[in-house]
Formats: sequence, structure tokens, C-alpha cells
Amino acid sequence: MIKKTITLLIALLLVVLLCSCNLFPDKKGDETKSVESTTTKQTEDETIFEDDPVVGDGTSYSSFIEVMRQIKEFGDKTSEYGLKATAEYYYSFAGASVSSFRYAVEYILWLRGEGDSFVDFTADSRFKGFDVIAEINYSSPYPCYFAGLMYEVQGKYEECVKPYAMASIMPMFPEEGLDFYYLKFMSIEGLYELRDKLRTMEEDIYNSFIPVLTGHEWDRKLFDEDYLLGLSANSIKESDYESALFYAEQALKTNPFRVEIWQNAAACAMYAEQLGLMGEYVEEGLAVFPEDSNLLTLKQALVDALNNMEVD
Repeated sequence: MIKKTITLLIALLLVVLLCSCNLFPDKKGDETKSVESTTTKQTEDETIFEDDPVVGDGTSYSSFIEVMRQIKEFGDKTSEYGLKATAEYYYSFAGASVSSFRYAVEYILWLRGEGDSFVDFTADSRFKGFDVIAEINYSSPYPCYFAGLMYEVQGKYEECVKPYAMASIMPMFPEEGLDFYYLKFMSIEGLYELRDKLRTMEEDIYNSFIPVLTGHEWDRKLFDEDYLLGLSANSIKESDYESALFYAEQALKTNPFRVEIWQNAAACAMYAEQLGLMGEYVEEGLAVFPEDSNLLTLKQALVDALNNMEVD
């Protein structure tokens, strides 16, 4: 019950990320037109922006930071219960979200003339590149959203449509939309202050959780748990157990409150001959779904396998 309550809270927390200018007022309509109209309004009157607008003027970065702080605390609490994969779900979501925001702020600072080269300017930051950051947790819409924003602030309206559209269909995308376009008009001092706040939050998150990144190509559909389960099943059929386990792990970071995802993760670990990991997935899955017959069967299979190993 505790775990199910927490997953509802994460959705409720994201509701505070509201904005008056929804980039996708009609997802079935012309996304390019809606982006252009938003940009035009903001460009005509840059004085309407403050460094940290209140809800109604844009998406407050203070609200964002507070939400991510609370999500990180959920990770701390579930970690205390010994629920490692569930804790990673929260830590990785907060990490991908905060790191992509920090990277976007650095990108805007560089566009505003800070630093000689972008590579040098971001050299002391933890993670660089939206594709790299996205792998921390593919279910976070922020790497996609901020990738689109970086195109928009440069006037590349055609390029910004796809990442914006992909972000908008992700389950964790706030219903009221996102609008961080005001970052383009923030003071240099304000941007540096924001970057430092985000870096501090990153340190807090990554002191509790160290992402394991493989350099996997960013398939923007990897936020979809059913898609991930399908990729995992196909990989098993092809005897590519390493890939199967990769997709199973991504599915856990998408939704650890669905029993099929635990069953799949445990089975993939078994095929990959990682019995220790299989045991962790079985035990944690049973903590959430204590009466699931498939997980209990996998647990018995693991016990039998370990007993046979001891005999041999």
C-alpha cells in the first residue's frame, strides 16, 4: 500500500508544474503553429519576464526544484525499506529531469556568449547531451522537452516540433503543459544562480544513486512500458539476453507498480544468468505483489537452482 501511495504522489506533485501558455493546446492540431504563436507573443514584450515567474506566467523553476526534491525524498524513503529498484525509479526520474534542466540552462548561457566553447563551458558538469541524460530515465519528459526548447529559442521552429510532440505524449508530462521559454530572457546572473541550484540538487541525487549508462541510442518510445516489454520479449527470442535485461531495467524505471514488469525483469535476469539480480527482483516484486503466483514460481525456481549449485 505504501508503494502504491507514493506512485500516486509523484503524479500529484507534477500538477504544480503549471503554465498559462500550453505549447500543445490541441495535440491533434498544428503543433508548429502553436509553438510559433507562443514565441511571437514573448518576443514582442520581453519585459513581462521575471527570473522566476509565478505559476500563471510560466513554469516556476522554484516549483520544479521543490517537486524534484520531494521525488528524491521518495527515493530515500523507499531505499530505507530496502526497495532498491523502486528507489531507483524515483532517483532516476529526478536525476534525468534536473540534469536536463541544468544542461538547458548551460546551453542558454553559452548562446548568450558565456564560455569559449560549449564543450569547455560544460566540462565540469556531470552529464552532457540530452540523449545521454535521457538514458538516466526515459520516462522523464524533460530531456525531450528541453531539447525542443533549445531549438525554439534559436528560432528553429521546424526542428523543435518533434521533441516537443514526443514530450507531450509521455505519461509524466504535466497536463497543463510546460513553458520555460522565459529562460531566454533571464539575466546572466540569474541563469548562473539557477545553474548552481540545479547542480547542487544533482549532487544530492547522485550521491544516493549512480546511473549506469550504456550509451544506448535514444529511442524516444522507450518511455512506453508495453513497448519496453515487447522489446524485452523479442530480445529473449533472439537469445540476446543482455538487451532483454536492459529493456527490463528501463521498464522498471518507467513503472515499478505493475506486476508484469517485475515478472519480466526477474525472467530476463534468469536468462542472463544473473541469479543474484534475479533474486533481488523477485523479492522486491513480492514486496509489492506478495501473492503473485508467477513471482512465487520464479522464487521457487531460483531456490531450486541455488540448491542444485550447492550439490554440484
